[in-house]
Amino acid sequence: MLRRKLGDAITADWHKVLNAAESAELVSPNTAALLRGALDKTAAGTRRSEFYASYFAVLDAFAAKDRDAATAAVLSLGNVLVEDAAHGLIDSPLPVLRSARHGSVHLPSAAAGSAWLPPTSTGVLDADLLGSEKHTILEMIDRTWFNTGADRIALRGETTAIGTEVTKYSDQTKEISHLDPDLHVVAGADGGLTRQLAANYGAGINLIEQVLPEQAAEIHELTEYVAALKGRHFVGGSDIVLYGASFLRLEATWSPLCFADHLTHEATHQLLHAKQEINPLLLNRDEVGVSSPIRFDPRPLYGTYHATFVFLRLARLMAAVLASADTQWHAEAEIRFHRHLLGLLQGLRIIKDHGVYSPEGQEELDSWIETARELQGLVGAPDARLYNQLDWDYDRPDGSLPLLSV
Repeated sequence: MLRRKLGDAITADWHKVLNAAESAELVSPNTAALLRGALDKTAAGTRRSEFYASYFAVLDAFAAKDRDAATAAVLSLGNVLVEDAAHGLIDSPLPVLRSARHGSVHLPSAAAGSAWLPPTSTGVLDADLLGSEKHTILEMIDRTWFNTGADRIALRGETTAIGTEVTKYSDQTKEISHLDPDLHVVAGADGGLTRQLAANYGAGINLIEQVLPEQAAEIHELTEYVAALKGRHFVGGSDIVLYGASFLRLEATWSPLCFADHLTHEATHQLLHAKQEINPLLLNRDEVGVSSPIRFDPRPLYGTYHATFVFLRLARLMAAVLASADTQWHAEAEIRFHRHLLGLLQGLRIIKDHGVYSPEGQEELDSWIETARELQGLVGAPDARLYNQLDWDYDRPDGSLPLLSV
């Protein structure tokens, strides 16, 4: 439901962008009208990650006041919607951005570096042409998907949008750690590593379903796919720019509980991204200079806000594992519980002291504090002898920051 609300909000914003593009004579009235119609005809479905990427790209182009880039970004919406047209959802002509050099049409949801060359030179593709080319289009897109199924965590190979995000995470890792993570997407549905990772993600989501079925359902709703990565010095990330995508570099030797932890971690970011975008909760999100929970470096307050909510969801998951009759993962869950509880209490202290909230945001914060009170009641204060043991998928925490007294 939340993902649908976010899609509706971004669709409404795309209509505003098209109105602005028409007013600024970046595109013709006919082009704008056709793209508006295509948006309306696809509005009932779930918006894909590439749809969000196109929206943030057009905002960047408008902000840069680059008319050529803005025109290209507006037309690229048509390229995103080619997939919907191939599925028969659009029965009207569709404007697209074509390569000036070769005339090809880049498909954002196809493999990186691939392009489709329609059997026509026009920039507006007829519905009949899109229908006749649907098998070519959908085959190009289907090749990027691995391990699909309603009860599975879908894995995906590299698309242009995924590649752009991987580059961003590589650059951020270099900036923070001064180390090259050498990140790249695991490729090949039939590869041994892909099969092992798929099995581990399956075991992780199964574990969540056993102890917190509602949280597992939430992860399925929010996670469109996982881009499984190889490399080092990086574990996970997600961003509203490519909403629905989780980027995870998890070792195949790590436990199902570890996979469950990080699936929950990134889905929680997705949940809060959507909440904040639809109805802002934290009003001074860009404030900087305050401490960060767990970490040794400061970060913008919005980052701490996200981290605190992630710690809450993870601590709740580990508490549920510890309460389960299956003791197989109790020892690891206890270590993880104490680390996540530490981060939760540190984060709550920071965002309570420094945050400015909407009325809905204050209600959200109050509910987090109440949950923290319940979780701390299970064990008392976080135990350094336990939380310092977790050092394989997370960095050692900074335990010196003050905790919120709950």
